[in-house]
Amino acid sequence: MKGILIAIEGIDGSGKGTQANLLFQKLQEKSIPAKLYSFPGYEKTFFGEEIGAFLRGEFGTLEQVHPKLASILFAGDRFEQKNEIEEDLKEGVVVICDRYVDSNIAHQCAKRPAEERQGFAKWLETLEYSVFSAAKPDITFFLDVPLDISKELVLKKGKRSYTDTKEDIHESSYEYLDKVYETYMELWLERQWVKIRCTDEDGIKGINEIGEDLSKHVLNRLGMA
Repeated sequence: MKGILIAIEGIDGSGKGTQANLLFQKLQEKSIPAKLYSFPGYEKTFFGEEIGAFLRGEFGTLEQVHPKLASILFAGDRFEQKNEIEEDLKEGVVVICDRYVDSNIAHQCAKRPAEERQGFAKWLETLEYSVFSAAKPDITFFLDVPLDISKELVLKKGKRSYTDTKEDIHESSYEYLDKVYETYMELWLERQWVKIRCTDEDGIKGINEIGEDLSKHVLNRLGMA
């Protein structure tokens, strides 16, 4: 039986890594073969190391680096891990991705004027899915966390391998992240992703509560609910 590819998306600080890990643990507890990938692979791939340099500002500011050039870095990072993912899927493994192609689309399209985003998204999909032949997700989850809360959570993150600062060049621009959130909402509506609402009237929900919501969808898909 072929495995399924799950992408977990959301703006910076929305808890993608945490929820990807929780889902992986849940599947392991149920003896379901699963593998976890996190993009970018900062210390794992050639392109991942270059992405770290880009996010540290070594290639220029957010405005100075053309989104097409940035797109190629992120797509190349996935390309380096493509064969491994394909082998996992062939062996019936549930592949969980903390960020995937749509993360590239949301972040790079946010740098373009609203009227250019649809065309740029098509260009980027051609790059990722046609040129680099990335596998397409079977389920995409969008962790919906408002920007004011996600910014607080970014500042609470531990030290990252690719930067010594609390925020990289993406995370430090509130205006840019607001556009990323707006782009994610457009993509969710257009592509009918599974949206996981991560807040309620009291603020951010508990990690396990969010995780239960997400894992229910996956177990339903696997016929194990």
